[in-house]
Amino acid sequence: MPVETREHKAGRPVAGHEHRPRGIGPWIGRNPWLLVRLFIVLVFSFGVSLIADQFSYGLEGKPVTLTAEQINSGNLPEGVEVGDYVRIEGTPDVGEDLTLEKLGTPESRIGISSRYSVSYFYFRLEETGDNLLIQTAQDLPGDSLRDLENMGERVWDGRLARVGTVIFHDTTQHGLERANLPRDESIPVIETGDTPQQYRRIFPAYSAVVVVWLASLGWLLWKRNKPFL
Repeated sequence: MPVETREHKAGRPVAGHEHRPRGIGPWIGRNPWLLVRLFIVLVFSFGVSLIADQFSYGLEGKPVTLTAEQINSGNLPEGVEVGDYVRIEGTPDVGEDLTLEKLGTPESRIGISSRYSVSYFYFRLEETGDNLLIQTAQDLPGDSLRDLENMGERVWDGRLARVGTVIFHDTTQHGLERANLPRDESIPVIETGDTPQQYRRIFPAYSAVVVVWLASLGWLLWKRNKPFL
């Protein structure tokens, strides 16, 4: 005799048919461990998305060499984009007789952007004028300040950015204005504190995040809604 699979008009399930309430609430109640595992995967996925760019940048090899002529004409080499590893030769265009009191003023020609006890310094190169800024996170006071004043031509390498994309945007704009430096957001900036070599030192930490993310994804597919214990 065939088993009746339709529900009676009174709403009572017939024999052999499991009745489950519909709706998002009941579904959540039936799948708590699936949601917990899914949440863990999403957390680590967010972490991987944050380090993906740094991981890729750390794999870059030799920097692309820029010239003063390219910068001054506004024509970067083909394929060079914000975030690439670049280098340029130039002489710091800073004031004379630099002192701590002069830093951040028009006389120093060095802009300061400080927040959360972190300071970034900006200055021009004599060869590129207002068309390029160098950003350095090194401590300038003391001997480093005098070295910068008397440095002469040298190589500057780091990540390519623009005034509109550097860290602490609003604070940087104020610091550049105070030091009478160019503030157009399209002006290229070389962030000398960001080199692939520095990111390679923390590759083990990045790799650990990726491994944990893959493990959480495999755990989700394997256990799904099974309880932890």
